[in-house]
Amino acid sequence: MRIISIANQKGGVAKTTTAINLGASLASLGRKVLLIDLDPQAHTTLGLGFEPDSLSKTILNVLEPHRSKNRLKLEEIIIKLKVNNENNLFLAPSNIDFASAEYRLIDQIGREDFLSSSIRECKVPFDYIFIDCPPSLGILTVNALKACDEVIIPMQPHYFALRGIEEFIETTEIVRKNLNHYLKINILITIADTRSNLAKEVIAEIKQYFSDRLFKTIIRKNITLVEASSQGTPALHYSPNSHGAIDYYKLAQEVISFEKEEISAGIK
Repeated sequence: MRIISIANQKGGVAKTTTAINLGASLASLGRKVLLIDLDPQAHTTLGLGFEPDSLSKTILNVLEPHRSKNRLKLEEIIIKLKVNNENNLFLAPSNIDFASAEYRLIDQIGREDFLSSSIRECKVPFDYIFIDCPPSLGILTVNALKACDEVIIPMQPHYFALRGIEEFIETTEIVRKNLNHYLKINILITIADTRSNLAKEVIAEIKQYFSDRLFKTIIRKNITLVEASSQGTPALHYSPNSHGAIDYYKLAQEVISFEKEEISAGIK
């Protein structure tokens, strides 16, 4: 099982779009995928067609203190998504009540391990778990970093984003050392206007600085990704021939190729 956090302390970089569309593409390729919506804004939950305020069981219940009567196991809040008759995509939803989670966790012993423990104890097996993190480095994101093995950092090809990514990677490294926990960090270029000369220059610079961490796949700017989210469905099922759907499908294939590399490394 691969547990991957999708994180960036800057908003508007397609974190949620990546969680939904990469997860759906992997599910279409036969992988069993769980999306955990760890953002109080509940955009992943909304983007998959749910009204967050109508949900009585959410990820907040999973992160309740151990003695709380409201605490639930992860498998008790998971929703099986029926997307285009596929049965491989699942959601651990969020809602606005989750905004109080930071305060509830702040004085709890072992608070950074709550999510990790819940995933470990989950009786439902998955090939991939994606955690959509809030745009901050608070206790919720720390929980995600402790629970995962890999981090995908989406970034737009803007000059200001370069400095932000460097700072975020440095902060993530500090968290990693404090938690004594290995993390593989990969960078994904998103919302890229590949026709723009400025974007091309920035992409070239990103490749120069982060070549060993950078996905080959670039997610092009595409209105279909926005439209699909507004309709509560992944782009792959909303408009399969759109640039957005094609790019995330290619990304899923690239992510799967890492599985093969790891198996080959293990055989050696």
